[in-house]
Amino acid sequence: MKLLLDTHCLIWALADAPELSAAARAAMARADEVAFSEASVWEIGLKWRKGKINLQPRRVVDQALRDGFRICALSLEPILLSCELQRRHGDPFDRLLYAQAKHLGYRLLTIDRTLSKFGVHVISP
Repeated sequence: MKLLLDTHCLIWALADAPELSAAARAAMARADEVAFSEASVWEIGLKWRKGKINLQPRRVVDQALRDGFRICALSLEPILLSCELQRRHGDPFDRLLYAQAKHLGYRLLTIDRTLSKFGVHVISP
């Protein structure tokens, strides 16, 4: 199983935060691959620049790579898929993460339960 972490779950995993459930931790341990999206790095960077979070994107990436997570690069097809979604969803980052997971065959570890309605396998943290 390949697992893509949404931005919240990436941050929680790196911080070993209690918000990440035992089931989510077990899914990560069982996964053949745990990845994070370049979109999450961008989202963290935007929030950092606005002063909403105190996480420097470069440090997040460095720690994630040290922890063995794989980078899921953005590519054109997931971007197009996120634009073509028929269902409405207000968060462009969540739409892009969904599209990457769907296109690349990942399960998505996300706090956003509505994404399961879009047709990708979602695991709740």
